[in-house]
Amino acid sequence: MNPAVSFPANAYSYTIATFRALAEAIVPFTPSMAEYGAEQTAGAVQLHVHEYIIWELDHSLTLAVGFYPEVVPLAYSTAALLNSGASQMVASVNAQFAPSNGTVPHVPFAALSPADRVRTLSRLERLEVDLRALPPPFRNDGGLVKFIVDYLNRAVMFGNYSEWPAYGTTRLETPTRRRLEGFPVGWKQAGYPGVSLGYRALRGYPLTIIREDGGYTIV
Repeated sequence: MNPAVSFPANAYSYTIATFRALAEAIVPFTPSMAEYGAEQTAGAVQLHVHEYIIWELDHSLTLAVGFYPEVVPLAYSTAALLNSGASQMVASVNAQFAPSNGTVPHVPFAALSPADRVRTLSRLERLEVDLRALPPPFRNDGGLVKFIVDYLNRAVMFGNYSEWPAYGTTRLETPTRRRLEGFPVGWKQAGYPGVSLGYRALRGYPLTIIREDGGYTIV
């Protein structure tokens, strides 16, 4: 049975709100960097990295369904995992809620402060949750929980510092139909000059090989 086929009516807004909160917590908006230029203040949300995570979760990851790997939409299920982890943390520790922005109700992960969202990720990764209370396909599968949390941490950073933000209006197209509409902001933030035919780097040392009598000597 496909573990992610039945979604509630508000699944899209619920998923967007959850992953916006994730992206904001890992790479936040930093107004203190304004003196270095407006682009240096942009966080993952401003660069639409939450959309990258959702797209990848729904199109690129595979699960073993029966005896064969299959691409299964995982964005909504993973959002539900984060919200289940947030609810369990609130019930067990003194978590701090962020001010309500009045957007999407019933998204516990988004209601936490950014620091407590990171704590939720940490608790999930350490399996400090009731695995029986998690949504499918994560229920009672600690290995999958640890894998997806590790993936989420890396995906936010990859989306932020890759060419994703520069795809602009084509970013939600299939990869072959995406087109660069500018220079990636994350590259500017990191000081990466962009694609080149080659950068100066140590590739080894020149050697002279003298072949004699069926053998060789390296000089």
